[in-house]
Amino acid sequence: MINKKRTAMSTFLAMVLMVLFTMVVGGFVGSWMIDTAKSQTEHAVNNSDAGCVYASINVRNIYYNASGTEKIKFTIENTGTRTLTIDKIRVIGNNSNSVLFETSYKAYPGDEIPVIEQIDSIAIPQISSIRVIPSECPTKSVTIRGTEIN
Repeated sequence: MINKKRTAMSTFLAMVLMVLFTMVVGGFVGSWMIDTAKSQTEHAVNNSDAGCVYASINVRNIYYNASGTEKIKFTIENTGTRTLTIDKIRVIGNNSNSVLFETSYKAYPGDEIPVIEQIDSIAIPQISSIRVIPSECPTKSVTIRGTEIN
């Protein structure tokens, strides 16, 4: 019987293949980690409220006349240091009816904006609350109870 000597892979070639395999796997894992970190960062930035720390509004001089002119009047004051756009004002009646005014009041820091809106007194004979909502920082909305309205 002839004894053939079988040679295994050389140590050098085995080391090169192992390093190459490790680099390929590391590249895939590294690419995945970078994509995950970017998406998480974008998600955190988009959902952060950091810019709204300096936003603040106040509503005062609220008046509602259900008879005759059927108007609601009040003043929005930007008491913060960030410019805000008031794009929604929701008026809720004691009868649970509500009216949403789509507005576009730009309130710069220190501005006082007079608001006059028509309301159907049949739909809302008495006001339960008014909510003023800035588009940039909806978490800084202001709700005024009906007891605060003249």
